[in-house]
Amino acid sequence: MQDPVIDLINAAVDRLSNSTNFLNFMAQHALIMHDELPTPSEEHVDDERYHFMSLLLNLANTFLYMINTYIIVPTADDYSTSLGAAPTVCGIVIGAMAVAQVFSSVYFSAWSNKSYFRPLVFSSIALFIGNIFYACAYDIHSIWILLIGRLFCGLGSARAVNRRYISDCVPLKIRMQASAGFVSASALGMACGPALAGILQTNFKIYNLTFNQNTLPGWVMAIAWMVYLVWLWISFKEPSHDVEESQTPNQSND
Repeated sequence: MQDPVIDLINAAVDRLSNSTNFLNFMAQHALIMHDELPTPSEEHVDDERYHFMSLLLNLANTFLYMINTYIIVPTADDYSTSLGAAPTVCGIVIGAMAVAQVFSSVYFSAWSNKSYFRPLVFSSIALFIGNIFYACAYDIHSIWILLIGRLFCGLGSARAVNRRYISDCVPLKIRMQASAGFVSASALGMACGPALAGILQTNFKIYNLTFNQNTLPGWVMAIAWMVYLVWLWISFKEPSHDVEESQTPNQSND
């Protein structure tokens, strides 16, 4: 005959096991693994590193970059042919930015190990210069200046930094919302780019600079990146890297 106390203990263990299995099942479906759950000390560090305005600046960077990528799509064909290039060069003009982005993602990923602020500043300056080149190619009448401008824009892609900031500096409890914001900012930028190009239908000159449907996307984005750079310089807060640096020697000693 079994002891009733032992039966009660066994029943409690079974209930606890079932509850644990259910919670593990729910966590896996929420894409939250047990090893990823933060300890109280890690949550405190995340809260110290998190800065809402800095997150907003990273999302704004993504939004502006996607606008910059797609704002030229409606007019790239006409712009290329007006510079004496074949209509098929339009594809190269559009794709040049994506090709350069392949290289920029490498050095931006490495750079973000040391800083988030400086890569974003470099990104803004590169995109500002690239858009100036893109806009000035019309009056210089050079397809090469146009392509160089698009390459500069691609070299300014800081999307790797934006994603890294979310994964490293946003607390886990709101990281899902921040990741959704990143995806939404990208999609909204893709939609707003061609739409914005559709309203830039004008033609006038100031001194020797032409402002028309071909050049205005470059001028508008150059101004946007300059405004963004000022906002970045004033509002961005560089998160501390002390915690990561202190953990590295300990891990190597182990």
